[in-house]
Formats: sequence, C-alpha cells, structure tokens
Amino acid sequence: MNFDVILVRYGELTTKGKNRNDFTRVLVNNIKNKLREYEKQYQLKKEFDRLFIELLDPTVSQPIINIVKNVFGSSSLSLAKRVDRDLTTIANCAITLVQYYQPDTFKLEVRRSDKTFPLTSTEIKQQLAPKILQQTNVKVDVHHPVLQIDVEIRHQFTYVFINKIKTIGGLPVGISGRGLVMLSGGIDSPVAAFLTMKRGMNVEYLHFATPPHTSEEALEKVKTLVQKLHHYTGQNQQRLHVVNFSMLQHELMHIPDASYRITIMRRMFYRIANILAAKWNCQAIITGESLGQVASQTIESINVINTVSPLPVLRPVLCFDKNEIIAIAKEIDTYQTSILPFEDCCSLFVPKNPVTKPRIAQAEFQEQNLMWQEIIDVIIRKNIKTYVIDRDEIYEES
Repeated sequence: MNFDVILVRYGELTTKGKNRNDFTRVLVNNIKNKLREYEKQYQLKKEFDRLFIELLDPTVSQPIINIVKNVFGSSSLSLAKRVDRDLTTIANCAITLVQYYQPDTFKLEVRRSDKTFPLTSTEIKQQLAPKILQQTNVKVDVHHPVLQIDVEIRHQFTYVFINKIKTIGGLPVGISGRGLVMLSGGIDSPVAAFLTMKRGMNVEYLHFATPPHTSEEALEKVKTLVQKLHHYTGQNQQRLHVVNFSMLQHELMHIPDASYRITIMRRMFYRIANILAAKWNCQAIITGESLGQVASQTIESINVINTVSPLPVLRPVLCFDKNEIIAIAKEIDTYQTSILPFEDCCSLFVPKNPVTKPRIAQAEFQEQNLMWQEIIDVIIRKNIKTYVIDRDEIYEES
C-alpha cells in the first residue's frame, strides 16, 4: 500500500522553549543532508510539533525511513495517508487500511491537534468506529489489537497511520557545539563518540598511530569505524586526524619508572588533543574511559592525566560496565570492527605492571628530563594527516 507522507515526531525537542526553532532548524538541515540523493522525490514541511516528509514518489518511502530513523533529533516516525478533515473521508481511509492488512482485531486512536475541530477526540472515535465495523469483518480489541489505526486531525489535513517506528532519539548533531574524540579503535571510544553525538555535539576524530609498530590495517580499521559513526550525524562531512606518535613514543621509553609509561603517554595525548582542539574550534575532549576498567582508568589515574587538559574532558561511558558498552557497540554496528586483531599504540606499549594509583608529583618527575615539548611542536607542524569523511567516501585532505 502506498503512503504519501512520513510523519516525524520531535520527541525531546518539544521540551525546548524559545530556542526550539534552533533545534528543529538543525534537525531539518541534517535530514536534508542525509537525503541528498532523494532531494527531488520529497518535500519537507515543518510544523510546531511535527515534521512532515511529503513523498513525491511513494516507492522511496522505505529507504527514506531507514535513513531518517538514524538521524539524531526525533523520537518516532510513521508512514501516513494524508486526507481531508471530513469524517467520511477519514473513515474510508481507515477502512482501506483494514481491508489491505486484514487483521482479526483492531483499535482506533484519535488525536485532535486542532482544538477548533467541532468534535472531541472521543466523539470522533465514536463516529468512525461503527463505519469501520460495518464495512469490514474486523473486531475491536483495545488491549491487544493486531492492528492499531491512529488518526491525527490537524489544522489543514488529517493523517491516518498504523504504526510508530522508533527512531534513534537524542538531539540534532550540531546544536551542542563541537568536540574532539580520541578514537583508539577499540570498543569503548566509538560508543563514546556515538553517545556524544546523540546529545547534539558534532565531533572530529583524533587517532594516535605509531608506525611501523601499528599497522596499516589498524588505521583502516579506524577509518571504517569513523565511516560507521558518520552514518548517524546528519553532517555533510567529518574529519579524522591521524597523529604519528612514534617520535614521542620512543622518547617515553626513557622515563625512569616504566610503570608510569601509560600514564605519561595519555598525558601527552591530552596535551596534543588540547592544542589541536583549540586549532579546530573544539570545545571539549571526548574519551572512551570507563571507571576502573584498566590501570589508566582508575580515579587516581584519571585525575593525574586530566590535570594537563585545560578543556573539559567528556567521558560518556565512564559509569557503564563492559557488557553495557558492548551492547551499544553491537547496536550501532561498530563492535565487529572494533574487535579486529589490530593493536593500537596503547596496547603495544603497556608495561608489565602499570601503576594504578599514580601521583601528580611523580608523573611530573617522570616528564622533567624528556624533550616532550619540542617533539609535540614537531608533531603539530609535520606529523598529522587528515582524512575527510563524506557520506560513504573517505579521502585524505590535500
């Protein structure tokens, strides 16, 4: 059966006050970006509490639904028939739906968005239901219906639909500023990026590589993860910045106490991330740290590492256990890529007995004879490659 409208519900956006238009404007732009290949096959109409995607070609309804349901900023959507507001026309549309789907039982729900309509929702239902029952063999079941028909009466038209498809929720990406995700290639950091974007923050990605110790396959794995995450953004482009950390990695091998190696390494990551975040107008650093998961993620380690970051550090999965993180990774299709056996620079240089309760003074002592400031300066100027993610393509920025 052909439907002519996709009705999109704003969800959380309806709780916004005077700035609601800012949120809906970003959502509309993001949806348009994701639907570029269908731009001649639909039209968008925005109302106070709904977004209507009017289908000029009903055959593209399913691919459009598959895209829109994964754009952050709405709570649900429905394929609908748009009809006039007289009850006979509405009843005929509902009867057509029952005859098409042939359920044993049905339930009718009516929402009267236009309060000037002369009948209440209950009165409308009382007039429509008998017409449906007279013209079909279906029975009413208000508790467990096979088919639920929803009628929404608005100022110009009535929309009749049979299902609510849950969408990804959250806030439209771009409404909450920009952050820099430290993306390792493991399970946790892609989930952290996803959850950050779900709260409306657009992100850039920062990955540390140590060639030849880390392989080209490890880099391809990270590129694949970024492409999968880009699927959810609604933004035209995102960027992945790959830092060649080898020079600084070799310098860190000279610290007096090897147990501090990962602590110092992560302090260097944060220093580089802060410099680059300022350069790229990012307002926060995002990591996949989960409290107590590994030695560098104890509260003592997080505190010592965090002291070098002037920018706020967001940790979306901090209080998630591993199984919870894995469940989200599977849901967003990053898990199988994350577990590919290509190691990142952290896992390759973990000392035998990493410190779990480091002290700031001791960390600073480990760094005092290193040439880290000079090396970071070289890294920033010469050792960064940037890749652009544009829809299904990824290419090196010239």
